[in-house]
Amino acid sequence: MLAALFAVAFAMQNAPTAAPATTPTPPPATPALPATPPPSLAAKWPRKVAEASEDIAGVVAKGTPIFKWSEGHNFTEGPACATDGTVWFVDIPANEILRVDANGAVALTRKANATFGLVVGADGTLFGAQASPGAVTRIDPTSGEITILCDKRAADAEGTGRALGRLNDLVVGDHGIWFTAPVIGRKRAGMPPDAVYFVPTAGGEAIEVVRDDKVRAPNGIALSPDGKTLYVVPYLTMDIMAYPIEGPGKLGTGRVFYSIPGGTRETIGGDGCTVDAKGNLYVAVPPRAAIFVLSPDGQPLGQIRFPERVSNCTLGGKDGKTLYVTATGGVYAIDLQNARSR
Repeated sequence: MLAALFAVAFAMQNAPTAAPATTPTPPPATPALPATPPPSLAAKWPRKVAEASEDIAGVVAKGTPIFKWSEGHNFTEGPACATDGTVWFVDIPANEILRVDANGAVALTRKANATFGLVVGADGTLFGAQASPGAVTRIDPTSGEITILCDKRAADAEGTGRALGRLNDLVVGDHGIWFTAPVIGRKRAGMPPDAVYFVPTAGGEAIEVVRDDKVRAPNGIALSPDGKTLYVVPYLTMDIMAYPIEGPGKLGTGRVFYSIPGGTRETIGGDGCTVDAKGNLYVAVPPRAAIFVLSPDGQPLGQIRFPERVSNCTLGGKDGKTLYVTATGGVYAIDLQNARSR
C-alpha cells in the first residue's frame, strides 16, 4: 500500500504543468439529497402485514392496515404505553422488558424477574406485575432498576402464609393498583390462592378482593372510563366478569359481562384486555388469534384478527388511538377511531 502511494506522489511531482485556463471552471453543483433516505438509513419498523377483516362500527373500518413493530421474540406480553408515545412490552421466556423502537425492540433490562404485566400510571410511573418472586413493582424507564412496592398479602383466616403467588396483570385506578395472581396448573395445599388483589399506589400489603371457584385463573384486568367498574378476564373459564368498585380495595357483587363462545378445541378463555374512552372493552382471545371488541353493555361488536395468537393489548400512541397487541413472537399495532380511556 505504501509503495503505491509513493508511486502516485512521484508521478504527480513530475507531470507536465498544464496551461492556465482562461475562464475559471465552476465547482460541480452539490447533488440534491433524495426525498427519502436510502434503505440502509430508513427505519426498519413498522411493516404492514395484514388488514382488519371486518367493519366494527365506531371502532375500526375493514381494510385498516395492521402493522408489525417487532418480531423474533419467544412470547410477548404486557404492552404498556406512556403519554409521550413510548410503548413497553415483555418477552417472558427471555426475562426481558423492552421498548418498541423504529429500528427494532430495545431491551430495558434482561433481569425482569419474570415480569408478565406492565402498566403506566397517570403520573408516568411504569409498574410491573412480577411473577418470580410475586410482587407489584416500580420500574425505572431509564436504568431498568426494579423496586418492589408490594410482595405480601394481608393475613388471611386460613393462615396459609402471605406470599402473593405468580402475578400476571395489573391496572392503576384512582385509589391504587388492582392486579391478578392466577393459579394455572395443579393447586396444592398451602400455596397462594387464585385471586385478584388491591394495593395502594404507594405500596404496602395487598387486600384480596376476588376469590371465586367460577373465576379460575383471573388474568386480564381493566377499568371502565369512569373508574367505577373493574373487569376481570379469567384464563380458565369463559365468563368475563364485571365488578362495581365501592371504594379503595372494595368491590360489590360481580356479574357476567360476556361469555366467550366455544368453537375451538381449547378450553381457555381470554387473556389481557384494555378499554377505550367510549367504554368499549378489547379482550385478547388466544385460540382465535383475535381481539374481541365488546360494547360498554357487554354486546359483541366484532373481532380484529391477527397473524398469530394474541396475548394482550393496550391503547396508546401520541393520540391514544393506536391499539398495540402482543402475540406469540411479535408486537402488532392498528389505528382505531377511539382513544384510550385512562
